[in-house]
Amino acid sequence: MNVWGYWKCPYCGETVRADHKDCTKCGTSIPNDVKFFMNTSKPIEYVDKEDENDEANWLCSYCRCQNPAKNTVCENCGAAKHDALGTYQPDSEPIRPEPKPGQRRQRDYSYKRKSSKLKWFIFPAILLTALIVMWYYQPVEREGEVVGFGWQREIAVEEYNTFRESGWTVPGGGSVVSSNREIRSYRKVLDHYEYKTKRVSKRVQDGYSVEYKDLGNGQFKEVRKPKYKTVYENQKVREPVYRQEPIYDTKYYYNIDKWKETDSLVSRGDDHEPKWAETDLPTKVESPKYGDKRQGGRKAVYWVIIKDDKGNEQKLERSFEEWEKLNKGDKVRYMTHRNSDDPM
Repeated sequence: MNVWGYWKCPYCGETVRADHKDCTKCGTSIPNDVKFFMNTSKPIEYVDKEDENDEANWLCSYCRCQNPAKNTVCENCGAAKHDALGTYQPDSEPIRPEPKPGQRRQRDYSYKRKSSKLKWFIFPAILLTALIVMWYYQPVEREGEVVGFGWQREIAVEEYNTFRESGWTVPGGGSVVSSNREIRSYRKVLDHYEYKTKRVSKRVQDGYSVEYKDLGNGQFKEVRKPKYKTVYENQKVREPVYRQEPIYDTKYYYNIDKWKETDSLVSRGDDHEPKWAETDLPTKVESPKYGDKRQGGRKAVYWVIIKDDKGNEQKLERSFEEWEKLNKGDKVRYMTHRNSDDPM
């Protein structure tokens, strides 16, 4: 359904219903650049069915008078509709009069200035915030002076013997002592169903909201949109219940002759002269017997003690090649966070 809009008299300020072309209070004619609006302070006035019109007015290119869409010529000056400037635009600025001869039209750029100012404020603020965060958390390189050294070396000790082990398969050289059916894993199996009460939500219609669309001719289309609300109710739902069913397999317990690490020989120091722990264990045994021992793998860690620009001592690990070339008093560069003194 259509309802009547209104226009405001530019002379006395009276609110006039759109189907009146003259002010009902002072007689002033409706302005060419009229802007129709809804008057919420008065009861809604519906347009008679036979007077409903959904077509926007057209604007005369000569006198800028607004004419009903059905008019083929301007009712004010007689100009043809095909020369029209266009139709009434509800969301546009009011049509402004033609400038006088020799006078340039003054355009309204205020909305552009406002949006431009807002844009130039928001985007730089976001960019500046991002740059500050990146700067704060970005790793930085710092320098310290070497004031000390440290190292630790370790030799694994392996023993050849018979070891009891277990597994789902027997490796080569293994001698099975016993076997047993044991749980290797579990699988999820449907056991039964249960009914449970759950509180569920749903959307239900809760009346209508009414909006009014400007049709551009003094009338507004009443648009009713349904409103919804969320309600809760108890519902019985059928849910599956699962059980964990064991999967059995054969597990083997076996003896196996092998080399196995049983100990380690550690040496450490706070000097610049690293050495391996002394041992008479061989590195290779051709025909091992039970109880024989040998040297296994070797590993080492090397570090320098530095004093940073704040006078704090820091420990930095370095490769042996780099560590060996350093001397006390040398400058060492290292990476750390901007908000921390600890090496990365």
